Amino acid sequence: MPPPANKAYQLKVSLLGARPPIWRRLLIAPDTTFQDLHRIIQLAMGWQACHLHMFQAGDDRLIGDPAEDFDGMLDFQDETMVAVSAVLNKEGQALTYDYDFGDSWEHEVRLEKVLPGDQGEPLPRCIKAVRQCPPEDVGGLPGFYDFLEAMEDAAHPEHVAVREWMGGEWFEPEFVDLDDINQALAERDALFSETESEPDIPPARDFFGLSPSQVYELLQNPLNCPSVFKPLINAEAVNRELDTAPVIRMAKVLVEAMKGKGIRLTGKGNLPLKQVKAMIEAGGEEIVAPMARYSPIRSEEHILAVILTRVLLEIAGYTKKQKGVLSLKKTAETRLEKKGWLMVYRDLLSSAFSRLSWASMDHYDGLDEIQYTAPFCFWLLSEKGEQWRPVDDYLEDMLKAFPRLPLAAYPVVYMSDEEQARSAMRSRMLTLYQLLGLLELDPEHARLRSEGEQMMRRTALFEGLFTRV
Repeated sequence: MPPPANKAYQLKVSLLGARPPIWRRLLIAPDTTFQDLHRIIQLAMGWQACHLHMFQAGDDRLIGDPAEDFDGMLDFQDETMVAVSAVLNKEGQALTYDYDFGDSWEHEVRLEKVLPGDQGEPLPRCIKAVRQCPPEDVGGLPGFYDFLEAMEDAAHPEHVAVREWMGGEWFEPEFVDLDDINQALAERDALFSETESEPDIPPARDFFGLSPSQVYELLQNPLNCPSVFKPLINAEAVNRELDTAPVIRMAKVLVEAMKGKGIRLTGKGNLPLKQVKAMIEAGGEEIVAPMARYSPIRSEEHILAVILTRVLLEIAGYTKKQKGVLSLKKTAETRLEKKGWLMVYRDLLSSAFSRLSWASMDHYDGLDEIQYTAPFCFWLLSEKGEQWRPVDDYLEDMLKAFPRLPLAAYPVVYMSDEEQARSAMRSRMLTLYQLLGLLELDPEHARLRSEGEQMMRRTALFEGLFTRV
């Protein structure tokens, strides 16, 4: 039974996994809605409310903003209609609050005490704040720790870059201004003023044979979704197909060049042109650098596949940059020797979904949801990818399953929202999947000249990795 209205809740909100700990102690009214709790946590922690969020109760109920459940599969309880006291009503009870499904900031929200309602000051209020929360889009906790290391060491090779990324500001992890937090909490209604409502688009009804719970499992972790795809059952067969993936062929060339003293980078921090050309040759010019036939290659900056290979190795923990030299980490070299390239490939694949920012691959603003829904294409490939089929068929199926995808596009005069979504899926999802060797495009149709006629199918590598249950 919910506590009487003349009580107050003392909550502790902790960022899970943070070392040293990052947390806030809050006082709120028990009848606070989960929508308001979301806003309170955002302001108290220091987030910017620019990513998706949801609450998960101890009984696995999901509570959130139905507008953010754009395909209807999560079956959110409407956060505007549920009071905190309907979920937390005994001291010691807890729930989780997830923010930014890309960086995966997971918080524990624990009811520490039920207090008398007369607290002397208006609620909500933050009474204790320990350490600053990470900057937005820093890359989860691993990225945050890398960021802190670079920020705190003026001699670090990435120090200038992270300072520029922060707009020249210094980040002090220990400093939190309690007065600023409470002033923001008092003004939260104005800070979260409602915007114009989105068009009413019905939830998806066609997941091509998957249940909503299976889709949720697939999108959460495409490499571990046992109700959809079997775990890797024939590593030897997959190993034989690894070299069909351009990213592996390019990574092998780069790793070999880094052994010993590493690779001296250019003044701009790029790979030397000789190394870029060697990686293009290994990956296959027609796949990784199709424009090379029209203009000479002058820099790594113009070859997305080279950039992605290098970035994936870095965020997967295989490389490091120090004093202008890109080198292979000793731990990575040992891991490679013991586990082989299949483990490297799985690390790259996992990093592509969990830590790589797909939005950096093209010029389209918004449309971040493409990254979170893209694993559904694996199911489509398993369904009908045996034969060549038009690329547009897959894009159409993605939009059937997730009809709200185009709503995340920023309006432009020269392209509709749906056209932007289709184009961004090509430039992000299909480009990355081809680089990872999971699909192949029909070589009979040039990517630019006859894009609308392009065909695709799954590869033998895909079939080895994603065997249907």
